[in-house]
Amino acid sequence: MADTKERAQQAIDNINDLTHAVAGLNHVEQSYFTTRLAVQKLKIDKEPSDVAFHEAETKLGVWQTEAKNLESWSLQWLVLKLTCGLEEEKKRTVKGIEKATELVKETRAALDIMEAKLRDVEEPNEKKHVDYRSLVKYREDLTALLDDVLQSEHFTSEKELQTQLQDIELSLEKVVEDDNKVKKVRELIKISDMSILEAILDLRQTNKESQVGKGQVYFPEVAFESLKEARLLYPELPAIEAPQDYKNEADDTGAYYSPMQRYLWDVRKRLTSLVDWCDNKVLELMEHESQQYIALGEKVDEWNMERRRLILDNFIQ
Repeated sequence: MADTKERAQQAIDNINDLTHAVAGLNHVEQSYFTTRLAVQKLKIDKEPSDVAFHEAETKLGVWQTEAKNLESWSLQWLVLKLTCGLEEEKKRTVKGIEKATELVKETRAALDIMEAKLRDVEEPNEKKHVDYRSLVKYREDLTALLDDVLQSEHFTSEKELQTQLQDIELSLEKVVEDDNKVKKVRELIKISDMSILEAILDLRQTNKESQVGKGQVYFPEVAFESLKEARLLYPELPAIEAPQDYKNEADDTGAYYSPMQRYLWDVRKRLTSLVDWCDNKVLELMEHESQQYIALGEKVDEWNMERRRLILDNFIQ
């Protein structure tokens, strides 16, 4: 008791200062986490613009490959030359490049708008994040100081609050772990998605397609391994059906694709549903996570205020 009293008298000024520092900043907590959730929603809203822009770039690459092929000697070039179709095909390619270039500009402009909206919300929250980190540091310092003063003392009221705090910490830990898993899964799906886009362009530029056996499907290794890892990491990830029907139709720039290339385009469309599932799951988890972080902060403050009261009532004259 005497040792506790001595520690309390030595520490009380710092305890009071840190208590006031926490009280001066705890108002930022709710605002920071609310805006953090709004930022995540805007990132999800921006996703279709990201996808559209990358698709437009790929389509432009397809047409540029066509133009290059028409300027190089090949069996296709020879057939077109002999059938007098070369100039007509060049005109079609020029028109395709023009359409694809315009599509790149349009989708880039739409993406710029979404990125600006995101910055308008994200950048002010960076200041709140700095204040929030200061709040967390003050709480940690105050908690450690109170731990040191009351190291061998036992009071029922503060032990009950500590138990409640530990329950919140355990619940938060599970939510954060789940949230990180789903975010990693989403990242893996996007890696798979970009790998498929690159593969479509690669098939257009090379003769890989002719090397694939009859009845077989070309699927990029990176895309396959990324999806496999995602399912192992999060078995609850919904399944997607493989494309069955091939439709020989042009895209919005007038380009046609082989059955294998069209298959990869269709797989990408199905991956979009997995990204949407992950986004909804992340929002759900982040909302729960925010509530838990706020509840944890409030409980730490309540616990520390109770411990400060006990010190003032029992050890400070």
